Amino acid sequence: MDTFQELSAVDSDRTSPATETPAATSEPAGDRAPEATDPEDGIPVIARPVSTPGGWSDPQTGTDGPRYWDRLILSESARVSRYKRPATVVLVEIAGLADLGRLWGPRVVEHTLASAARILSKEIRTSDHIARIEPLRFGVLLTETTEIAAINFVERARTACDRDLQVATEVVGVAFGWASPPNGGDLSDAMAIATKRLEAELAER
Repeated sequence: MDTFQELSAVDSDRTSPATETPAATSEPAGDRAPEATDPEDGIPVIARPVSTPGGWSDPQTGTDGPRYWDRLILSESARVSRYKRPATVVLVEIAGLADLGRLWGPRVVEHTLASAARILSKEIRTSDHIARIEPLRFGVLLTETTEIAAINFVERARTACDRDLQVATEVVGVAFGWASPPNGGDLSDAMAIATKRLEAELAER
């Protein structure tokens, strides 16, 4: 099957109800995750503030899931290589959610994560893609976008998150890392570079 036909088939699946069970899901309503108590200050500690995404879509945030993201990177790598078109990977991590869970509980954590997903989704174009690829991390693929041009998206998204995540202003921060494929490389190389840049920004928090 042609690479692009394959991605189109996967893309159409995103609108269908998920048929597989994610690796881990949020706790059912009324059944909260077990809580422990911090021995030093007695503040409840949420054992598992957010779920681990799995499958083609992520119901908790309404974005695509890690399986779709992995297939997308492979397919777009082929397109970028074949047609020599630009693309940029942006990784976004919502830092500080563990502290937020300690202060306000799991409901606020889940709300903040979903709010961040909505904010990021509003800042991308219809040709771009967003997926929750780790518990606190989103992947964004900006098609037809160079690494320099991607700065515009990063600045818009950072400003919007700082403005709209009001409940978590003092606790939660949003970190970014982005990269285009280096000469002779593909989107998997861009992912590696973006990850290092994201981790560097997280280390500065």
